[in-house]
Amino acid sequence: MNAQRHTPSVTEVRDAEILDAVADGIRRYGPRKLTAQDVADAAGMSRMTVYRAMGSMDNAILLALTREFTRAVARVQATLPAPGTTVSGATRLALFLGAGAREFVASELVASVRTHQPELLEPYLSGRLGRSQEVVLAAIAELRDAGIADGSIAPSAASALTLLFLLRGVALGAPLLRADGAFERTSTELTELVAAALANTADVHSAQLN
Repeated sequence: MNAQRHTPSVTEVRDAEILDAVADGIRRYGPRKLTAQDVADAAGMSRMTVYRAMGSMDNAILLALTREFTRAVARVQATLPAPGTTVSGATRLALFLGAGAREFVASELVASVRTHQPELLEPYLSGRLGRSQEVVLAAIAELRDAGIADGSIAPSAASALTLLFLLRGVALGAPLLRADGAFERTSTELTELVAAALANTADVHSAQLN
């Protein structure tokens, strides 16, 4: 039986249009220079509609970041070997973490906020487990559970939260690592270290090559 496709409501369509305008504006102007009027003009609606939907520009930026993280998680998940293949759950989890760090650094939206308004991004990532981190944490937990189910991860292995902190550490250290030309190596090492800590790494290298 085919699952019914979700038809976005008028409110969901409106909010998506606002977030599209917010994300585009951040990339073009940076978050400090972006105004509600800029967003309203780009989205083809009034400034009051933007405020009613988003509450504030800071909140609109955070919602745009959450959507960015959600989409990044989906992209990384789509690149992983399918469950049930010869690649273990432990390897799939390790690959997810390395690729997740790369996605974070590759995001123009995240980079713009980090460059122009770091005081908005840093507490969002380091001061609390906000919605963006909850999305990543849920994906890690799902992969960890799958590894436990197939026997490639011991139930006593590092928790999903610990693995999130490892991923976040590499991602937040990206400016320093990139300055030294070490980011790509560190991302690969993150994958290998997690695989080594969780399980047999025999199939990690072949999965990375495919």
